[in-house]
Amino acid sequence: MNRLFFVWIFCFTTFLFAGEKLTVAVTLAPYANIVRAIAGDKMDVLTLVPSNANPHTFEPKPAVLKKFAEASVYFSDGSGMDKAWMPRFKGVNPKIRIAELSAGISWLYEEHEDHEGHEDGPELDPHLWNSPRQVILISSNICSTLVEMDPANAGFYRTNLEAFNKKMTQLDLEFSNRINALPVEKRTFIVFHPSYGYLARDYGLTQIAVEMDGKEPKPRDLANLVREAKEHHVSTVFVQPQFSRRAAESLSREIKAKIVSIDPLAYDFEANLKFFLKTLAGEAK
Repeated sequence: MNRLFFVWIFCFTTFLFAGEKLTVAVTLAPYANIVRAIAGDKMDVLTLVPSNANPHTFEPKPAVLKKFAEASVYFSDGSGMDKAWMPRFKGVNPKIRIAELSAGISWLYEEHEDHEGHEDGPELDPHLWNSPRQVILISSNICSTLVEMDPANAGFYRTNLEAFNKKMTQLDLEFSNRINALPVEKRTFIVFHPSYGYLARDYGLTQIAVEMDGKEPKPRDLANLVREAKEHHVSTVFVQPQFSRRAAESLSREIKAKIVSIDPLAYDFEANLKFFLKTLAGEAK
């Protein structure tokens, strides 16, 4: 009787353990989207930075850190954007696995200044998810880590990766064909924060940022932007909800361009990119 009882307990606890999901932590909502596309319902995903927050000034709250303490792996983008938070992350979860999702990425750089106004040198541009070609690399890296963590479901993850990357390959082809068909004057765009550098590089576009070294432009900078915008016949200025739109609105009035709100940190980055493409082509309503 005792033996049967212990066998039952063993089977029951094994079943409970097998039903527990591992938690995967990511910094931003677009990365959560990619992880969920591959992991399906096999893992829980924790997003550290809310979509409406500015990642450059975000401070993780105690409730987020409490959830992070339960995570098994943290996907860092490798850009260094999370370096200020990393000691706190490791403090609440010292044994967490840190996996970089950026293997194989050809990085871009962006210039910043420190809080004292001194040049802080170039930093890696973290906005990888805003180009379908970079997303394909990221998703493959994520899948490899999930397979290592949970080899029993390797086939499930790889099947999901194949379906996801098929969509991204189609989106990549759509961007290439549509942008190649655009007249040259429509291939330059203005955005407040330079979130689309990889998209611009990968598809032959020119990105002009309104902000200067992470700050709103001074009058002289704004005058230079007006001149550059007119030279390139820019008709649209993109603004993001995470940043002030005052300078962008001033610029749009000067060049008689329309203001378009777009969220580069949106969970549904695919829909966001399609909207960007339609806007660039003058098709968005």
